[in-house]
Amino acid sequence: MRSDIINEVLTVEDRAQQIVRDAEREAREIITNAQTEANAFVRDALKQDRILAQETIAQAEADLVDQLTEYEASLDRSSRLTAEEVKEIAQAIVIEVCKTNLDGISES
Repeated sequence: MRSDIINEVLTVEDRAQQIVRDAEREAREIITNAQTEANAFVRDALKQDRILAQETIAQAEADLVDQLTEYEASLDRSSRLTAEEVKEIAQAIVIEVCKTNLDGISES
């Protein structure tokens, strides 16, 4: 009878150890799966951030090209002044210069 009890205790102990091993293995699997999912989530988030950053850069570059084109067009317009416009600008400059008393300039 005692050997039956000892055998039963040993059997229960073996089952308990197997349960602990199974639980440890399952816990490792759960942790591994969670890490894999977290890594995938981080990769996806980084990919989306990279795409958004590239789109932002592309839009900024397009805006700069538009601004440069507009600026170059304004330079082109200003270089096409007519002789009459140049004369008017020169007269306006002469009038403004004549209004000053030119202190500090010595006569030669």
